Amino acid sequence: MSRVLTSLFSGLAASSSLQISLAEWNDLNSTVHGRLQQHSPFARPCFKLANTTEGLYDPAKCSAIQGNYLNTFFRSGYSGSYEQGQWEACSATLDRCLLDSNAPFNPEAYSPPNVCGQGSVPDYFVDVHEPADVVAAFKFSRKTGVPVVIKNTGHDYQGRSSRPGSLAIWTNNLKEIRYEQEWKPHGCSKPITPTAAVSVGAGVEFLELYRFGEANNITIPGGACATVGATGGYVQGGGHTALSNVYGLGADRALQFTVVVPSGEVLVANECQNTDLYFALRGGGGGTFGVVLELVTKAFPRTPVIAVTMSGIPTDPDTTREFYKVIVDNSLQWAQEGWGGYIAPSYFQYVNPNASLYDDATDSMEPLREFARAHDVIVSEDEFPSYFAWWAKVPEPVDQISGLSLSLASRLVPAKNFETAESREKLLNVTLDVSKNHPIVYIFSTTPYSYQADNLTSVTPAFRTSLWHFIIGHVWNFDTPLGIQEEMLENLTDEMDKMRDITPGSGAYINESDLHEPDFEFSYWGEHYDGLVEIKNKYDPDHLLDCWHCVGFRGAKHPDYRCYV
Repeated sequence: MSRVLTSLFSGLAASSSLQISLAEWNDLNSTVHGRLQQHSPFARPCFKLANTTEGLYDPAKCSAIQGNYLNTFFRSGYSGSYEQGQWEACSATLDRCLLDSNAPFNPEAYSPPNVCGQGSVPDYFVDVHEPADVVAAFKFSRKTGVPVVIKNTGHDYQGRSSRPGSLAIWTNNLKEIRYEQEWKPHGCSKPITPTAAVSVGAGVEFLELYRFGEANNITIPGGACATVGATGGYVQGGGHTALSNVYGLGADRALQFTVVVPSGEVLVANECQNTDLYFALRGGGGGTFGVVLELVTKAFPRTPVIAVTMSGIPTDPDTTREFYKVIVDNSLQWAQEGWGGYIAPSYFQYVNPNASLYDDATDSMEPLREFARAHDVIVSEDEFPSYFAWWAKVPEPVDQISGLSLSLASRLVPAKNFETAESREKLLNVTLDVSKNHPIVYIFSTTPYSYQADNLTSVTPAFRTSLWHFIIGHVWNFDTPLGIQEEMLENLTDEMDKMRDITPGSGAYINESDLHEPDFEFSYWGEHYDGLVEIKNKYDPDHLLDCWHCVGFRGAKHPDYRCYV
């Protein structure tokens, strides 16, 4: 056993940010029952030259990776892989191990003299199977000073689950799902009305959860991307869905968390116990307050949904202006009727769980139909037996992009921007101006505008008064010069400033926002931020958990963020 560990970990300390003895790594590995792993970046087998913690050149494995480089399912279960390529790299130093995302078989990316570097991929991973594994990781970090990050599937536009020289707490193998028709929160002394709920392990991804819901004849609203984890940064950052307008955000539906906090305590947080932590985990951001091992979320009856879909829309400037005008002029009415969904320059995908509206859909969507007739585009109006049936057939949102290096900027656009002809015209002009010259442009109608929420969530209040989550983005490749990357990021901030100017007092969704979001504390949390800092200091006074633009952020100049640009 000792020889195995010596072989496995003999190269780790040299690539770590701290010089940790082999004996200490062996002790941690023993404590977690042999579940301490080291991992190199996703594309390591393609490189003959490498400076990574482990891995070898392997043409057969390389071929499999090349064939699946943009495959989110292939990536999500691999601990050293991230959905956005830049978080496998150290952008500031160009230490990277990336393939050509436009042509993964292109040898110019990986042939000598190209060297595969460890980048921002953590040197070590604890494959979590039980709470004690997380407790051991926190104890090790406190003792040695090795920073920890929390990683599940690697979906994170802010890079919060990767960091050079770190120890990752990897939760992707916690896959248990349970359904209870009459669930009550634990530890409540007051009378509680039971509700239907599903207990979800930290590693469960949305496709797995949706299939479970369908098999149990229930609806579990969630995100558009199949491989996003249902319990991690998604729900802890708020968590939007095409059904948010009726069923609320993921944070609204979160009934209970089982979480390991940095002190090593395993706590249950709900409306009756550890209520401050419950509040923080319902929107305060992932990777910040502890490692969530299980979420209990509301379940709803399996109900039909109605959908309106239009694709193949011409994207010339005049047609786009006309299309966006229809959207701007009708968004308020559609939100009031319970509609939600995804819009891009070339398509429109809306859904409504109020199936009783089916007979009225033609009236509600007549302006869209008029536009379609004028441009010879087909509008489909369909009824699906469930949300999952619609989800499996229709959405094409930004989250389906995998393996690219990309960054976003976004803004929550309040309902007041849609109330008058003057405000609508201004919004239309700014939307068109900001959208031009960006390969990623989305209008997500995924806000909880019509949902009556409790007061126990910490997302920005702007989420609840907005109709749009408006997104733009840039994409770059393995060989994009650092200066061009920096220009792209600056451009996103500058362009989104135009939308910020006409939406004063609003905010942004932390999980799909500008990497350099101005005044991020107010933008993400509004009036809740100071209270969240107090909760952060209570449960993590030593800041074992720290991440980019998270509650209690220590600043961009901190060494942990040396790879950010």
